Amino acid sequence: MVKKIVISYYNNLAAIIHNNKVEEIILINQTYQVNDIYFGMVQKIFSSINAAFIKLGKYGKSGFIHMSDIKSLKRGKYINHISDVISVNQFILVQVVKEPTFNKGPRLTAHIHLHGKYLVLMPFSNNISISNKIYDDNERMYLYSLAVLIKPEMMGLLVKSSAQGINEKVILQDLDLLKQQWIFIEKMAILSSSPCLIYRDEDLIQKIVRDFYDENIKKIIIDSENGLKTLYYYLNKWNNMFPMANTKLQLYNKSECILDQFKVNHVIKYALKPKVKLFSGAYIIIENYEALTIIDVNSGSFNKSGNSKETILRTNFYAAIEIAYQLKIRNINGIIIIDFIDMHSQRDQLQLLEHFSRLLKYDTANPQIVQFSELGFVELTRRRRNQSLREIFCDVHNRFPKFYCDSQLHNNIFDDSINKQLSINKHVRSLFFNKTFRNNILLENKQFYLSNYVYNKYFIFLDKLNSVYFFYPKANYIVPLFFYFYFMYL
Repeated sequence: MVKKIVISYYNNLAAIIHNNKVEEIILINQTYQVNDIYFGMVQKIFSSINAAFIKLGKYGKSGFIHMSDIKSLKRGKYINHISDVISVNQFILVQVVKEPTFNKGPRLTAHIHLHGKYLVLMPFSNNISISNKIYDDNERMYLYSLAVLIKPEMMGLLVKSSAQGINEKVILQDLDLLKQQWIFIEKMAILSSSPCLIYRDEDLIQKIVRDFYDENIKKIIIDSENGLKTLYYYLNKWNNMFPMANTKLQLYNKSECILDQFKVNHVIKYALKPKVKLFSGAYIIIENYEALTIIDVNSGSFNKSGNSKETILRTNFYAAIEIAYQLKIRNINGIIIIDFIDMHSQRDQLQLLEHFSRLLKYDTANPQIVQFSELGFVELTRRRRNQSLREIFCDVHNRFPKFYCDSQLHNNIFDDSINKQLSINKHVRSLFFNKTFRNNILLENKQFYLSNYVYNKYFIFLDKLNSVYFFYPKANYIVPLFFYFYFMYL
C-alpha cells in the first residue's frame, strides 16, 4: 500500500498514513518546542543538584539546565560546579531539548544544534560525527572526509543519514543555509537586552520535508494552494535524491475537512481515551501519570482456543502489537510499565519479549526494554523529545481538548460553560432590570456644545468651520487653511 503524508495547513497538523492507518501525528506547538533557541537569563542556581533554572521570557515557565548541558561554557577542564560556570542574572543562549510537561518546564542545553536536511551545525563544538544509521564503511569514510574539508572553523558538524548518495554541491548549499541562520541568531542575541525567543521552527511544511520525507513517501496531500507552492519550493530547494516523479503532490479541495476525510480526527479522539479495544475481544487500559505510564492487558471476551495457555499467549501477542502502535501514535514518553496477562512458562515469556522487541524496532524514539520483572511486568523506557498527545490536547485536569473541537465530549463541556455564563447574566439582569416606571417620560434630544473658552484652551489646533474627516477621506477635498496658519505662527 501507498505511504503518504496528509497536511492540514490551516490546522498546523500533519499525519503519516501507511496502509490506510495513521502511523504518526505531527504538529507545531505555540509554546516551547524542541530546537527552539532562547536568549535566557539565569534565575536560580541549585548547587546541590548542579543545575539552574533559566528565565526564557516575561511570561511562561522557566527552563531547567544541568551542569552536563553547559560544558561548552566551561573555562577550565577541572571545573565541575555549576556556580563556577554561570551566575545569577547572567544571560545565556540555550536551546530546548525536551518539551515541558504539565508541571515542569522545558529541559535546556547550551550545546546549540542547527538542523538542516543533511547536516547538523554545532557552533559551540569542534567535532565531526557521522550518523550511526549509515552502515557502509566506504560511505562513512567518504562523508567524514567531506566534513573535514567543509567544516567551518571552530564549529562542529554532524552528518545525517539522509546525506547518503547526495551530491557535494547540495550538501554545501545546506551548510551555507545553516551558517546564515547562525549569523542571524548571533545578531539577535547581541541586540536582545532581555530574555526572549530568538529562533523557532514555525513552518510545518519545512519540518515535514526536512525530518519526515524519504523515498518511501509516494504521495503528499495538502489542503492549501499556498501550502502546496511552499511544499514544492522546499522539495526543490533541498534537491532531494528521490525523483519528484515518484512523489505525487495533491491539492485537497473538498468541502469536508481533510482531517475528517483521512480519519485523523477519529484517531486523535480515541487516542485520548484510556481504554483501547482489540479486535480479538480483549482490551488494554492506558493510564498516564507524571512520572510513568501503566498499561494493563485484559483478556475480556477473548476465548478462541480451548487451551488457556495458548489463549493467554495469543492475547498477549495481539496486545503487544497494539501497545507498540499506541506508544507511537500517543507519543508516550519516559518510564512505561506493561502488565501482560500472567504467563508461567518461561518459554512463552521469551517469545513475547522477542515479538515485542521486533515491533519496537520501527519506532524512531528508540524504546528500550529494561527487563521482565519477577512480578510479570515488562519495563521499558522511551526517549522523550516532544509532548505527548495528552499533554497537547488536554489541560491539567485531564479534560478533553483545549482546542480540539470535533468531539461530542468537548461540545458538552463547551455548552455547559455557555449555560453557566447565561445563568450568571440572567441573574445580573434581574438585579437591574426588574424595576418598572410608573410614569412615561419622554426624553428630549439634547445637543452639547463646547464653550469658546474650553475650545480655545484644549482644541485650538482644530478648525470648527473646515473639519478634517478621518473616517471619510473622500470628503477632505480641501485641507483646512487653519492648520497652515497655526503652524506658521508658532
